[in-house]
Amino acid sequence: MLSTLLAGVDIGGTKIAAGLCDATGRVIASRRVETAREGDDRVIAQIIALLRDVIGAADASGATAIGISVPAVIDQARGAVLWAPNIVGWQSEVLLAGPIAEAIGAPVSLHYDGHAWVMGEWWCGAARGANTVALIAVGTGIGGGLIIDGRLHRGRTGVAGAVGWWLLDPAGTSSSRRGPDGWLESVASGPAIARAAGQPSAEQALRAARDGSPLALTAVSHAAEVLGIAAANIASALDPDVIVFAGGVIAGGADLLLPRIREIVACEAQPQVARGLRLTPAELGEDAAWLGAARLSQNPIGEETA
Repeated sequence: MLSTLLAGVDIGGTKIAAGLCDATGRVIASRRVETAREGDDRVIAQIIALLRDVIGAADASGATAIGISVPAVIDQARGAVLWAPNIVGWQSEVLLAGPIAEAIGAPVSLHYDGHAWVMGEWWCGAARGANTVALIAVGTGIGGGLIIDGRLHRGRTGVAGAVGWWLLDPAGTSSSRRGPDGWLESVASGPAIARAAGQPSAEQALRAARDGSPLALTAVSHAAEVLGIAAANIASALDPDVIVFAGGVIAGGADLLLPRIREIVACEAQPQVARGLRLTPAELGEDAAWLGAARLSQNPIGEETA
């Protein structure tokens, strides 16, 4: 029988991953399913089922704490998702922590997914031992997280690191909210790459690029360009030890994207900053965000140190 276990959940637009780990980050059990398209109640039911599954697989009586990674604006105090644009049915308030805590019998905390990603990679992944870290996660959307001087930087509203909103085209700005194009997520996320490549998914777009499709190669090249610009700007602003690239698009296409990203950072970031800066793919894959959320479940806001 195992004890002092932490559970984590990573809710994504296409997949939900959940797992159980010990206090050192050693994975005990993990599971993943496709995200239900029917709406909020169905997704909550999936999370509860996954948590019960991983706890049962570990022959454990329960988890000490549960952290949930959400690509959303959240109210941590109330355990509520306020706006999750990439989750069907979660464009308005969803009370999430309470029903899960009641069903599993453990305290539940919610965390912006970029923060969970960077915490996971900092805790036991590609950024171990670093003092200042930036992470860019490219998947259904684009998110990110920051560790600054050994502490998670949440920001004033709790979404620091939301690099998907990085503005690319000043011509698209106006007094009202801009349209569907003009920021990083709109051209470099998985769905954006797929659309530009004329393919049904990012995975197929990357495959087509490897097969030499001119349209797919152009789409992937453009995504690498804008991701490189974003990384160069982040590097110059923060002077980090490492920038970690995470998410499904990077996992499936690091060989196509990272060489050009590295070239742009080397040429365009502040020269002293660029020298010696590590740009690396994530090590933890689909486990990163749920592991980071599990790690964050142990700490009150503002105490997230390694």
